[in-house]
Amino acid sequence: MASFGDLKPNTYYLIQVDADSDIELVSMILQTKETVLLRSFLPQAEDFFKYLDEPIFKLVEEVDEETAQQLESLYPPASEEQYFEEEEEE
Repeated sequence: MASFGDLKPNTYYLIQVDADSDIELVSMILQTKETVLLRSFLPQAEDFFKYLDEPIFKLVEEVDEETAQQLESLYPPASEEQYFEEEEEE
């Protein structure tokens, strides 16, 4: 069984983190002595840490950058919502 420590930096993977999660497109962006920082691209963009020895439920496949870009192009770009604090009038 693959673990998060088996992932290579700046490489794209389709993984399923656990039995209840969806398949995600991720890339490892940083490795420390104990953890890896992953960037999930699909279905939503977010960064998260995992322990090196933590098992990956299912490492579906490694994909090249071109395939990763094709997958990303299937989803609309994430809109950045901006929140403005309104001043209350007294």
